[in-house]
Amino acid sequence: MEERLRRLTRRLATAFVLLALAGGWAANARADIAYAFASQTISGITISPAPTGVSNLITNTQDGATTNGSGFSQSAPTDVPQAFQPPAGGNPAGGPGPNFFGRYAPGSPPVSPGAASFTRGDGLIQNLALATNTSSAVAESYLNTVTNPGIGAETGTAGLSASFNFVQGANSALTISYNYSNDLFVFTTGTGGASADYHFTVTIRDSTGTAIFSSATQNTNLSATAPPQGAQISRSGSEMVITPLLTQGASYSLIFSGTAQSSVTAAAVPEPNVVMLIGVSGGLTLAIRALRRRTLRNAAK
Repeated sequence: MEERLRRLTRRLATAFVLLALAGGWAANARADIAYAFASQTISGITISPAPTGVSNLITNTQDGATTNGSGFSQSAPTDVPQAFQPPAGGNPAGGPGPNFFGRYAPGSPPVSPGAASFTRGDGLIQNLALATNTSSAVAESYLNTVTNPGIGAETGTAGLSASFNFVQGANSALTISYNYSNDLFVFTTGTGGASADYHFTVTIRDSTGTAIFSSATQNTNLSATAPPQGAQISRSGSEMVITPLLTQGASYSLIFSGTAQSSVTAAAVPEPNVVMLIGVSGGLTLAIRALRRRTLRNAAK
């Protein structure tokens, strides 16, 4: 009788496990994908009337990459090395290579090379002469919880700046013109979250360091988050900004600055549902007790 009871118990336990799997255990082991991309290029900056007495030109580019809050950042005057971080961390040779300002994970939904998670940032300033200058910044993060289940968050950053002092040649305003080309895209599935943004500002300070002009236009400043999903936003064109009246013979500083940032988060691949486990365990216990009582009653007859 006891052997028969053990066989029935094993069969009952197997049936409960199969029932739980059919109820959704396997479905819980799904992927979350989160992706964020921001890139902007500013080129052909011209200033009219041309500034005089130009001095103290300073440029800087910087970038960074983090995975689960840990990573690195770096800087250089005009061409910072790409910050690229795979799940193992560090800054190995990899990714799309330096000075690539497009999407490394193309498509919608995005597809990462090898389906691996990554995050990166990069910045570049070229040709400092007016009218031929170009500056670019990019940040891109891709997170896949199936290929890299231990990752919950990634960020990418890039920034650049150029500044110089000048003496105003006449009582007049300055007209600052430039070209822009930028892209922004965020995408998520499941419980993932993504955000991306790019910014470009033009600032003028007087000899005391007080900002007397600051411009950040809609064409060159944008941010987005997902969910909800949205289409990739691409913008390009030319625009100009006009400063207030500047005083002849006065000293000023002119600062151009740009940034790109990406940030993604996703829940880790979930374990089997604890509530379902408790339910299965309780149901199995009650069934075994009922079976034992029935078997003992039949044996007593």
